[in-house]
Amino acid sequence: MKLSERLLKFILKNKSVVKTDLVKEPFKTVCFFSNTAIGDTLFSTPVFRVFKQHYPDVKTIALLNPKNAKLFENDPNLDEIVLYNGRWKSFLKIRNILKSKNIDIAFLLHSNEPQATPLAFLSGVKYIFKLPNDRNYFNFLNSNKPTPYPENTHVVLSRLQQLEFIGIKSTDTRMQLFLNENDRNIARTILKRKHGQKIIGFQICASTNSRMWTIERWCELANLILKNNNTRIVLTGSPQEKVLTNILEEKINNNRVLNIAGKFNLSEAAAIIGELDALVTLDTGPLHIAAALRTPIIALFGVTNPYLLMPNFDTDLHKFIKVDFIADETYSKHKDYSYLMEKITANNVYIKLQEVINAL
Repeated sequence: MKLSERLLKFILKNKSVVKTDLVKEPFKTVCFFSNTAIGDTLFSTPVFRVFKQHYPDVKTIALLNPKNAKLFENDPNLDEIVLYNGRWKSFLKIRNILKSKNIDIAFLLHSNEPQATPLAFLSGVKYIFKLPNDRNYFNFLNSNKPTPYPENTHVVLSRLQQLEFIGIKSTDTRMQLFLNENDRNIARTILKRKHGQKIIGFQICASTNSRMWTIERWCELANLILKNNNTRIVLTGSPQEKVLTNILEEKINNNRVLNIAGKFNLSEAAAIIGELDALVTLDTGPLHIAAALRTPIIALFGVTNPYLLMPNFDTDLHKFIKVDFIADETYSKHKDYSYLMEKITANNVYIKLQEVINAL
């Protein structure tokens, strides 16, 4: 525990919140804390929807990451969005904003500690729920008892479990994005689809090397796809991923490859993903964007578990290939397991892709 965390814990050690597993009194305003990565916030969208279905008159506020909040600004299940990057520098400013909202309940769906729980408490929230919270140094300020992460539970189902604290039980895991028509029109203009043409997206970058497939494998897959003259490939990605997409574009060397990495804002890039016939992707944010927009997915998994992370809806559209790997006591997220991904061949992926495309 860092010095700042120790100091904050010392200041708050004698504080407390209402402890309960079920809120029985009326409430007017709730806040969903989900201010981390794109995929993690997409995992929270079913919670937004299910809550609003049950409590249409309760005000919903979402605490979101400024880097990806634009994706969620049209969500009809959110009445207000507050931006917070999770840093100490803006902690007091955001605390003052939240305190002015008179929030009754905070659901800490995916927000990093040591900021999240103290922020909710110091904002005057009466009930603060978080799952899991057994390793949270500030769980004495959570209304629910210390609870570990449920083993072998789909990530969205674990989010929905927080709604049980207000009497809602749901298994509705469908993720959603609500893009505006302008972004969709931009996407269609960029792609310039010809009649009968199939457009396949490649998301070739991920957050760690252990999730990455080699450039050589991507090139092999591209060559298989481009044998069909009525196909095109779109390389998706962030500005930071342009270096690799540029390398792949040069290696493929085909005018039916469009490299859009870093060229559009997040909403426009999402709209382009939404127009694709399929996205071949690693375990990263665009996978979940595609699922939310019902774009078919072929996802490549190495060390992570697709049964807990892949969409468990529209399963006829979404396929994955998983390397034979089970984490044991020697596993560490700090190790490089990229060698595992090399076991996935371009032909393996192409066969899965054909299955999805032929089913459309």
